[in-house]
Amino acid sequence: MAARCPLPARASFRDLLRDLLGRPVTVRPGPDLELDPERMSYLSGFRFDDGEVAAIAVTDLDLSTAAGAAIGAMPPQETRQEVDAAGELDGDLAEFMHEVINVASRLLNSPTTPHVVLREFRPVPGEVAEDLAAVATNPAVRHDWTVSVEGYGEGRIALLS
Repeated sequence: MAARCPLPARASFRDLLRDLLGRPVTVRPGPDLELDPERMSYLSGFRFDDGEVAAIAVTDLDLSTAAGAAIGAMPPQETRQEVDAAGELDGDLAEFMHEVINVASRLLNSPTTPHVVLREFRPVPGEVAEDLAAVATNPAVRHDWTVSVEGYGEGRIALLS
């Protein structure tokens, strides 16, 4: 039987983001994050050390922008306008969001399961490894949350395992 990766509780995710971003964060249930082929989202693939898929996080462009800009202390309005014009995260902003997700990966580790690390961070729509796509389309466990980052806006995340 494959190892199971525990998904974090909403409060744990909120606390980690609040501490990491240095500002108030709220995380509330739903609605389900549906991918829009016309609007970029970001898929993060977490794997056990043996390479098997542990979990996936999908963040919409709004949350990716808010969290990336907040950790990078970027000006919220200007950053949002640049992302809206480009339709995606630029190099620095993508790196900042990658760091947010990488730090959040510690919430996927537990003393009773194999070690989990972030292995993929990519825009979607786009190419996704077959094993990640299988979990994304048929997860055993799914959490969909709306996340608000004070001063930077809100967006959605889906955590899947």
